[in-house]
Amino acid sequence: MGEPDLVIPRRFKIPEWVAVGGFFVLLLAVGLMIFKDYGVHRDEYHNQVFGQRWAKYSVEVLKAGSLGVALPRYGHHDLCHGPAFEIFLAFLAEHLPSKNSRNILWMRHLSVFLLFYVGVIFFYFLCRRVLKSWRLALLGCALLVMSPRIFADAFYNSVDIAFLVFFTLGLFTLLRMLDKKTVGASAAHAFACAVLIDVRPLGVFLPILSTIFFLFEVFRLRVPQERWRALITFLFFILSLGVLTVAFNPFLWSAPWTHLLEMIRFLRKLRLDWPMVYGGLGLTVRKMPWHYAPVWILVSTPILYGVFFLMGLFTAIRVLLKNTDGRSLTRRDAAVFLISFFLPMLFSRGRLYNGWRHIYFIYPIFLILALGGFQGLWKNSGLVLRKVLVVGIALSFLETAIFMIVNHPYQNLYFNRMGGANAAEITRRFELDYWGLTYREALEYILKTDKDQRIPINFYQGPGGESLEILSTMERKRLVLTTVDKAKYFLTEEMTKPYPSKGEEYYSVQVNGVKVMVIYKLPPPEARPPAQVTPQP
Repeated sequence: MGEPDLVIPRRFKIPEWVAVGGFFVLLLAVGLMIFKDYGVHRDEYHNQVFGQRWAKYSVEVLKAGSLGVALPRYGHHDLCHGPAFEIFLAFLAEHLPSKNSRNILWMRHLSVFLLFYVGVIFFYFLCRRVLKSWRLALLGCALLVMSPRIFADAFYNSVDIAFLVFFTLGLFTLLRMLDKKTVGASAAHAFACAVLIDVRPLGVFLPILSTIFFLFEVFRLRVPQERWRALITFLFFILSLGVLTVAFNPFLWSAPWTHLLEMIRFLRKLRLDWPMVYGGLGLTVRKMPWHYAPVWILVSTPILYGVFFLMGLFTAIRVLLKNTDGRSLTRRDAAVFLISFFLPMLFSRGRLYNGWRHIYFIYPIFLILALGGFQGLWKNSGLVLRKVLVVGIALSFLETAIFMIVNHPYQNLYFNRMGGANAAEITRRFELDYWGLTYREALEYILKTDKDQRIPINFYQGPGGESLEILSTMERKRLVLTTVDKAKYFLTEEMTKPYPSKGEEYYSVQVNGVKVMVIYKLPPPEARPPAQVTPQP
């Protein structure tokens, strides 16, 4: 994948510690300034209750000193997810000086961001290890942060971002374990894999992949002593993985093997059939075509990233097929990245929902391959083309930054030009605010513009009621949830949702000209016919 490092003119050289340190200080400062700006998504309180349930069970078991404590009732969510990070958040919430709902939400948003921040640091080390260039590693971190959807989710998505972070850590520790084959390296990888599994059971594929690659390398060793030492290291990894996986998931404490098999059987039987919009068609999860995930990735990340990715993908495949190492990317690493990237997509077969958030964790690999594509192009370019590349990246960053700033805090609604020729086309072809994060702004607008002490409101659907919890106590008291026939305001996500036939548009939340949330002001109850909600033409 090109030369070990980028050749930079002397007058533009900046010491590594200055550039890298400055980047991470700036990122931390930005995060600390804006973490309170984001709304409440529809899974927020579901995740909170999930963490509280297993945190309470953990405390009861530890106090009793026995695993005889009855398990809490568990269901779909418990079998599809692990509670490791949610338990941590539940304990933090329990020790807040002020435990009102707004402070708990802000604490969770800050915690998710700080976890993401740590993930970006590990991504830097992963890129530096693979590409042998701190400048490329720093560019990779910039690409990750300047990915609007990932950036927004990094403040509230406690499941998918946690999975992305520990998958990144898992890749870094895997390559380290394959290189060093020491007990310390295997312990670090076991920790990363255990937490990954205990955030989402799907993470089990990484230690399976690790086992295959490690054993392959072990049997390539010619010296018997080295081989036995490596096998002992591998056994330590397996034992550590088993112990830590059980330790971080209270659901597994009382019957590890039984409950683990129950989770696996449930995942195999899981058949979602929720309605969604894709390509302008109304489909269900089961009927999603195989290209759902790759199309979503390409239309919701900056175009230049996708161009570099395709170039890097070609290079990685060539390194793999030529049975020889590239200058930066080894054949082994190419195999690790290609399998880790495509296997989850093949496994999902397009049966995802809410965009591609369930496979966000493969995005760091997407970016590493993109960096490889850029590195190869840079190596084979003359001075003029290199200047064009620098200008192109700068313009891409500028365009992305403008979108992220102008549309803050709705970076999660980013689409590039491949998503549609205009805003109206994007609205028809893809789901927009599927998590209802815009309800907060709508509620705050009503509170700011309506001076009544009691304001009756109604929602079509979504987390409107939950969004009340991020308001202050006094603000919540002014808003009264009621039926649509008694409401003064009716709030609905996107313009494709039903709306009250007698309402007048009062306010809309727009992203790039697309209405993603609309408030309708309704006439007084005595001045309107019986309540009727009709679909928008």
